Amino acid sequence: MVPSYTLTDDPEAQIYLSDFPAKATRTGWELHQKGAVVQLIQAVKGGSSFRAVVKEGTIHYPCNLHQDPTFGWEGSCDCLAGENCAHLCAALLTVLDRYFDSNETTPRRKVSGTAMGPSSPVSRSSRKVTPLEPTSPLMDRLLQSRGSKPGRPALTYVRRLQALFRRVSTTNGPLMVNDLTALGYTIQGYAWDPLILWPKAPSSDHELWLFIAWALRDRRLEIPEFMADVTDLSMIEPVMKQWHRDKEVAQWTRSLELTAREKPPQVHQPADLRLVIRAKNASLQWRTPPAESFKDLKPTQSRRLAQEDDVHRVGCSSFLPEAGILWLCCRDPYDEHARTELGYDDAESRGILNQLLRLPGLSERIVTETGQPLVRSTEPLRYSLTPAQTMEENYGLRLVQSDGSPAPEILLALPGNPPLYLTADTLFEGPKPHPFGLLKEISIPAPALETQAGVNLIAELGVSLPPRLAERTRRVLVQVKIYCDLKPTYPGSSREQVCIRVIAEQFDRASERFGADGWRPQSGARPTTSSLPKDGLIPIIDRSSQLQIPRLIESLEAKWVPYQNYWELRLTKTFPDVFIPWLASMPPEIEVLLDPELASLRSASLSGTVRLEIAESEVDWFDLQVVLDVAETELTPDELKLLLNAKGRYVRLGKKGWRRLQFDLSPEEEEQMARIGLDARDFSAEPQRLHALQLTDETAAKLLPPQQVEKIQRRAGELKARVAPKLPAAIRAELRPYQIEGFHFLAYLASNHFGGVLADDMGLGKTLQTLTWLAWLRSQKPADKDRSPQPSLVVCPKSVMDNWETEAGRFLPSLRVRRWQGEDAKELAEARGQFDLIVMNYSQLRALSPEIAAMRWQATILDEAQYIKNPDSQTAQVARALKADHRLALTGTPIENRLLDLWSIL
Repeated sequence: MVPSYTLTDDPEAQIYLSDFPAKATRTGWELHQKGAVVQLIQAVKGGSSFRAVVKEGTIHYPCNLHQDPTFGWEGSCDCLAGENCAHLCAALLTVLDRYFDSNETTPRRKVSGTAMGPSSPVSRSSRKVTPLEPTSPLMDRLLQSRGSKPGRPALTYVRRLQALFRRVSTTNGPLMVNDLTALGYTIQGYAWDPLILWPKAPSSDHELWLFIAWALRDRRLEIPEFMADVTDLSMIEPVMKQWHRDKEVAQWTRSLELTAREKPPQVHQPADLRLVIRAKNASLQWRTPPAESFKDLKPTQSRRLAQEDDVHRVGCSSFLPEAGILWLCCRDPYDEHARTELGYDDAESRGILNQLLRLPGLSERIVTETGQPLVRSTEPLRYSLTPAQTMEENYGLRLVQSDGSPAPEILLALPGNPPLYLTADTLFEGPKPHPFGLLKEISIPAPALETQAGVNLIAELGVSLPPRLAERTRRVLVQVKIYCDLKPTYPGSSREQVCIRVIAEQFDRASERFGADGWRPQSGARPTTSSLPKDGLIPIIDRSSQLQIPRLIESLEAKWVPYQNYWELRLTKTFPDVFIPWLASMPPEIEVLLDPELASLRSASLSGTVRLEIAESEVDWFDLQVVLDVAETELTPDELKLLLNAKGRYVRLGKKGWRRLQFDLSPEEEEQMARIGLDARDFSAEPQRLHALQLTDETAAKLLPPQQVEKIQRRAGELKARVAPKLPAAIRAELRPYQIEGFHFLAYLASNHFGGVLADDMGLGKTLQTLTWLAWLRSQKPADKDRSPQPSLVVCPKSVMDNWETEAGRFLPSLRVRRWQGEDAKELAEARGQFDLIVMNYSQLRALSPEIAAMRWQATILDEAQYIKNPDSQTAQVARALKADHRLALTGTPIENRLLDLWSIL
């Protein structure tokens, strides 16, 4: 066992050693006691730097120690730890014994020479004991507030604050972020960032702490509990508020001065732009102010406009609104100015023109060389094909206007929707541009055009084939097939996905697949010969089926998996609801190939006939079981049960795929079943509980065995009989007519084993009617003559418990009433044997759960039953667990917020 030890009474050393691990301080104290410091040298005579050698085992460890006037002790060692090790602890203790007295702040004279060997340490008991902390305003207040010596954490904290004050008062500088970090707080910023915490330097360490505490409060950081009694921020509040106010005023003064500073006037008028269509290019022109004439925009002027636009930084403020659109389209993103000329041979320029010409708002700013706006023709161009009569002749293909006259000279053809054709003064819409340049007319030899490639080009350009050529062609539809397979999401996974591959097949080309980047040829695929015409006719490839695929895949919301080259669709519970309508929307020319399990979604639904089996459950209640007869005998009883429970939705039956159940019921039969409370859409394998009165309908007689029908109808006749007993003799009150009617209603419910809700308004005597009903119940002869009547239970709000006790004593004095006081559940069993009625509140009911659920009552009565309007509440759950021969709810407000309130009470 290690004996108790005292490291040091020196405050600076205490702070330094407080960061050492406990094991290091314990081992260091032991080394010091053993004289393990074999060498100790004072680096400078009278100074505070020391070098020591500590022997541990057979190894010597050199150590360096230094005492800084501001930051205290620090040191390093050649061991693996490097700092805060046992060797530094032993060296420091030896330094304090040999060079310092506890009441000294400077080293005392060396004992001998500059190097010292081991010597017996100075006895701790012989050293003069002084307070661990020097006196200061902060320390005095801490001692005064606590009335006793503070603990070590408080002393260490105060010591660090004192060191900070000494540094601040010496250097007259601010604190830094790392100063608050050393106090245990996390402050944003670099460690050497200054913190401006006060309007003037603190005059004491206590005032320094108040400034720090004010800053911590502003940053929502908590101060240590032991500093709370010395933290009265009201002492500096006037100074701090005035300081913050002065800073706010100075900041606004500077801001207003900068805003009000006179700026040199800038004459700025927005420029106007227009685009001129010329024979070989389109060029920008500009003018400013608008009254001037337009001039060609030179690169120098373009740069100046770009610089002005950058200065304003509000989006084309240097231009009129429509001209700003021209500027944005023409501006080079990689240069500081706009393109002043757009050449027709440059691909990027053609793209810019394609955008500008399609903007109707710029029609007035795109002009001809004469300055007139470019005409936009409403009649599109078209292709005209001059046929060849023999194979030695040529076909002529040219653009013509709608009336058949030749089209003007085309300067530029722009693809898009629709394609555009630009002439010197007019912009036309037209057919798809052909790939052979802008010749007015191209002449194609008949042997070259009367081929598959030729007739396909003519068809793509929207030109009708001449009769001679049309007779020699046939249309061939590209065959599109969609393959759908079920696969695990990854090898060994229990989760599955649908993998969809879309393939287009042609007889003369390699097959194509549809992916995220559209239709692409399949690598390694070969042309198929399945659709090769054998009649010598020229095939015209019809790709209309391929054009429908993007829409179909998008509607399915499938995800493209690039490394697998297929579309992926997750298999969720709602998968059939999405996939089946998708299959139904498929055009007839597209073939969908499904694996066997998915193919089951195409098969017709299972047809089933229904018959009912009935079994008596409780008095006047019957369990109606739906029995399903299905012609398909491959399904097991468990699978039929799943189909029935699915209520008409698709169910996956293992490898048998998906099935769903539809009942062969006519609208008339559905209506008849609805009359007894049954709906084919709600059929399930679980029995449905119906009352005898629901089964007296003639529809039920057709579905049930005759002997059960007769029994049910006889019992229903008994239920419809009126029950009007006389008032019990034990009641000491004269009931009003409506109260007598309420009592008869309750007696009718009890005679037929019904529960009920008495929902009279407040003040109409629900309590008296219920007491009359209880007196009548107790007067009835029990079925078991040897069994005495069970007591009844009333659950009510705490505020009406006294009312029940008072009215029972007034109107039914023979009834023994026990007002429950909240005793343990064990007391309830004894009370049940001594009293006829127990009254408790809803809180007491919850406290007696679950024990009270095992007890049976003659009647349970819930007064102010809206307390259980929330069916998910604990009170409602405990109330539903009560066992009783009769149940009654009393309330003046059966529905407070929603229909669910009444449902919960019922």
